Amino acid sequence: MDIFTLCTQINLQPEIKNRVIDFCNNFNFDTVEKQLKEFLIYEKMKDARTELRAILGEDVDGIKILACMLKASADIHDIYQLKGISDDIYFDTMKCYTRFIDETYEMMGKLYFNRDWWTARQSGGHLFRIGALEYEMKHMDDTVVISIHIPSDADFSPAAVDKSVAEAKEFFKRYYPELENAEYHCHSWLLDKQLQNMLNEESNIVRFQNRFEIVDEGEVDMEFMEWLFHTKAADLQKLPEKTSLQRNVKKHLLSGGVIRSAYGKMYFLHIYRY
Repeated sequence: MDIFTLCTQINLQPEIKNRVIDFCNNFNFDTVEKQLKEFLIYEKMKDARTELRAILGEDVDGIKILACMLKASADIHDIYQLKGISDDIYFDTMKCYTRFIDETYEMMGKLYFNRDWWTARQSGGHLFRIGALEYEMKHMDDTVVISIHIPSDADFSPAAVDKSVAEAKEFFKRYYPELENAEYHCHSWLLDKQLQNMLNEESNIVRFQNRFEIVDEGEVDMEFMEWLFHTKAADLQKLPEKTSLQRNVKKHLLSGGVIRSAYGKMYFLHIYRY
């Protein structure tokens, strides 16, 4: 897989695509080969990303590191093919780049890339988009769990989540058989039980929460502001109130409340409790 083909297949924004290709045509990727290969090693990917940023230096709009992430993502297509993983899953996974740039444009009114702190997972082959959800092979101490992530464009209906989880179970059984019986975890503000007081019991979020045993209420989370309100603004009075959840969370925050990023373990698939 070459970078031009990858950018085309994931519908990368034309302006960003052109700048990425221009950078690639004038950059020697041999200078960062070590760091890009270390994305493949879960325990090394964070340090590799830090080293990569230092090597690249000043990076207007994140084009340099985006190009390097795309290069690693293009290279890892070989691993997908060797395992027999479909191109549908490959491209669905790599469309995160386009989605992230769209999200920053929605918030800031400017096309740029700032999610390199996250995308080493995709470019290192540790995370896959399977249907509605993303699944990360997360290393925790001496074990590996499947960490569930909810993309901003996910169909969050119970049926779509059912389908995604069932397909993920089959995916890991087939391509990573050592993880067939792995636990499925989720660490998210969407698991904060306080939300149940702000939503109808039939809401997709409440039904999603009921799939998990909450084992840790978690830390206070402010990153949820970006996902729920599409802003990082600190002025609570100016938060939008377009949805009932936005209105109820805003009221909760204005009264001194907090939202926590809770940690849950998924119940066995045959005893979903929604």
